Amino acid sequence: MKVSSAKWIRFRIHIVFAFFVVVWAGLILRAFHLQVLDQKNLAGQAAAQYQRIIKINPVRGDIFDRQGEKLAVSLETDSIFANPQEIQDPVRTAAQLAKILSLDRPMLVDKLKSKTTFVWIKRQVTPEESAQVADLNSGGLGSIKESKRFYPNKQLAAHVLGFTGVDTQGLGGLENYYDEYLQGTPSSWRVMCDALGRTFLDRDAEAPPGLRGSSLTLTLDRRIQFVAEKALAAAVEKYSARGGLAVVVRPKTGEILASAVVPSFNPNVYQAYLPEQRRNRVLTDAFDPGSTFKIFVTAGALAEGLVKPLDLINCENGTYTVDRHTIHDHKKHGWLTVNKVIKYSSNIGALKIGEQIGPARLYHYLGRFGFGEKSGVDLPGESVGLMRPYQNWRKLDSANVAFGQGISVTALQMVMAMAALANDGWLMRPYIVAEITDCFGRTIKNNRPLAIRQVVSTETAQKAKAMLRLVVEEGGTGTRAEPVGYPAAGKTGTAQKVDQVSGTYSDRKFFSSFVGFVPWQEPELAIFVGLDEPHPEIYGGIVAAPVFREIAEQVLPLLNVPPLVPLPEEIRSVEAGKIPRVAAWVDSDRAVQAPDPDASADGADLAPQMVVSEEKGRETMPNLAGLSMGRVLELMSAYGVSLIFSGSGRAVWQNPPPGGLIKAGQICRVKFEQG
Repeated sequence: MKVSSAKWIRFRIHIVFAFFVVVWAGLILRAFHLQVLDQKNLAGQAAAQYQRIIKINPVRGDIFDRQGEKLAVSLETDSIFANPQEIQDPVRTAAQLAKILSLDRPMLVDKLKSKTTFVWIKRQVTPEESAQVADLNSGGLGSIKESKRFYPNKQLAAHVLGFTGVDTQGLGGLENYYDEYLQGTPSSWRVMCDALGRTFLDRDAEAPPGLRGSSLTLTLDRRIQFVAEKALAAAVEKYSARGGLAVVVRPKTGEILASAVVPSFNPNVYQAYLPEQRRNRVLTDAFDPGSTFKIFVTAGALAEGLVKPLDLINCENGTYTVDRHTIHDHKKHGWLTVNKVIKYSSNIGALKIGEQIGPARLYHYLGRFGFGEKSGVDLPGESVGLMRPYQNWRKLDSANVAFGQGISVTALQMVMAMAALANDGWLMRPYIVAEITDCFGRTIKNNRPLAIRQVVSTETAQKAKAMLRLVVEEGGTGTRAEPVGYPAAGKTGTAQKVDQVSGTYSDRKFFSSFVGFVPWQEPELAIFVGLDEPHPEIYGGIVAAPVFREIAEQVLPLLNVPPLVPLPEEIRSVEAGKIPRVAAWVDSDRAVQAPDPDASADGADLAPQMVVSEEKGRETMPNLAGLSMGRVLELMSAYGVSLIFSGSGRAVWQNPPPGGLIKAGQICRVKFEQG
């Protein structure tokens, strides 16, 4: 009995020992699993209980014009967040926030009653809104610094620049096209929670390096853009047009110096505008070009040797029947040379030239000029226009195309095709970004002039240029396009628009345009101007040509292009020193008013006093010294004078001098220097 009892005891001891071995082995294995194998997962779960990662908008790179002026920048702003677990009275707090931040109160109540520990209240608030929220001294509310896009020139070049969303993603224009370069690297902050669930920021957490995106330097010039927009807006208002387009390029390089759309929009508050107001109509909208198209048809016939400039064409005294449809000229002409078909803009003469070249070859040359295809510009949303295959053309279709109807083109296609003639027949690729630099200032991409093809020979281009010069000379349809001191060449266009109800061409709605280049023998600029449905005047030579002239007169001096023909006596007197050059310096006590808050981002420009003279119809010249070119243009537009600029930077000299009498139409010269 004793032996059996001793064995049983030993057995029980072994059982207990084995049990403890298994238990301890299990505990060790479990500890190994938790501490080694599953360490990362468990650490993440633990961190999730006391911290949360909030993504912070990256700092986008800046956008500069060709002079280094900032067109788009990123600013630091506050974004308001809340920890609903700390909000003692969600209804009352929601009411306070709704009033300060202009938000929907029920939506805020739902957010502040949620079970989470972090919710956004409003992103990218104003400093005033942030201060008012802070003054509430409400537990559970806080703010985080984020980056917000800002456009210091407001509407200037808005359709080119585009805009960004609340997370600084590019949504239009260059902001969208170059988003991968501009957007930068996102950063993040750790939002910490204590044992009671209260949220606070870990201020010791550092953002990763390399946040700022790359910057763009454009071919666009802010001064030229301002000139184009102001001249175009004035014409749209004068002729009660639905809108207007203007494009300024350098024919030899394809650089876009200005691209204007009127009406414009403010990208700082892009949400306040409809999508159709924000689209870049220079690229997206196609229109019948009208008579501006005749020169490209004629250039094709010249290239084929089918016509010569002095060949005679019977323009049928203004009436001609094609396929049982009657074609009219706006004036009756008999026999005209090819030169004069372009000069007087004869529809009948143009269609007869088109008949000689034939549909297939006409289609070929129009395609070589870039119609019916994208130009390759570095901007989003470009349309190819509409050019149906020539196999589908009826005889009437061929006739219509020859004088610019039944085919649709964009403003950019038109100006680049005209630039090809100005550039000895070479079609260039248009571009608007010259250089991309990273956050360290290193160049990572360059855009350079690129010739797409030679459309026609240099000889043919020279003949076409001479024809276009006749248009601007006395007796032509574009005499109002001639800038003072700079011989120009170009073509007028007045195209009927299609009535959307009847589907036929309207006799009341027109798209009126002028496209040309200046100086005509050695072109520095190619400019397109178009007005949509102007009235009561409708002809391109009346409504669009003067805009071309105004842009050319103000831009060429900026590019240091000297006048090529004798200037009027008033200007010659200044050059000869007969009228003294008076240095005008700002007298802050008398010459200027308070800063104009809308003048510029830094408030540097001041608005001089405008003094009306007692002499009827005359005013006194304000003191322009120290003002930027943009402010001078904006200020002097109220006087109705013609401005001629030289240099860049701030105004240092003017004629007439401050206090001198001026009247509408008078020529005023202003010199600028970098200070």
